Amino acid sequence: MGFLFELLDFPDGSRMTDLWNNSWADEATGEEIASGHFIHLGDDQHVDVETDFLSSHLPFHVAGFGGAFPDGKPWMFVMQKAPADIAILLRGQEDPHAMLREALDRAMEFNPDAIVAEELSWHHSDLLSVYEDEGVPAATVEEWSVADLLRGLLGQCCGADLTDIVVGFPDCAYPDTAHVCEGDVFDDIFAGWIAGRP
Repeated sequence: MGFLFELLDFPDGSRMTDLWNNSWADEATGEEIASGHFIHLGDDQHVDVETDFLSSHLPFHVAGFGGAFPDGKPWMFVMQKAPADIAILLRGQEDPHAMLREALDRAMEFNPDAIVAEELSWHHSDLLSVYEDEGVPAATVEEWSVADLLRGLLGQCCGADLTDIVVGFPDCAYPDTAHVCEGDVFDDIFAGWIAGRP
């Protein structure tokens, strides 16, 4: 069980069916913040279709995952990140997370059947604390960008141990196992999950 699975309000029997990673997310520039939004989709909607649409309207999109509740209703969790000072400089807002929330709200206007059920907000230091709580010393990941810290939590949702992710970073998730290596620890994990690798 991963941190996000424990934190979000999943009924027993929910399953993860999709994941995505925006490898083109902007490089980190200074202190960054992140958000995660747990979205319940409409009954007849498809996670992959809604993911493609929603992420194309989110300039700060990093990664996410989706699936189905026991009753078959689809859900998705979308992660975004941005420089912490950009909202204050450009929008005059004291809460930098408001910019990420507003970006999602604008995209969600195109899908009235979807609702945001939960919102999570982090600073870089908050994500380091999450890793510590999960048994990974913060000092081993303090140089990671917010995007990579989020991808690590997504990798954990795919069944990877956070400690193994940190050891394999940045090049390979399975150094002692024969596999088609993607040359990136996160891509390795995601490709393995898609292929059904245990």
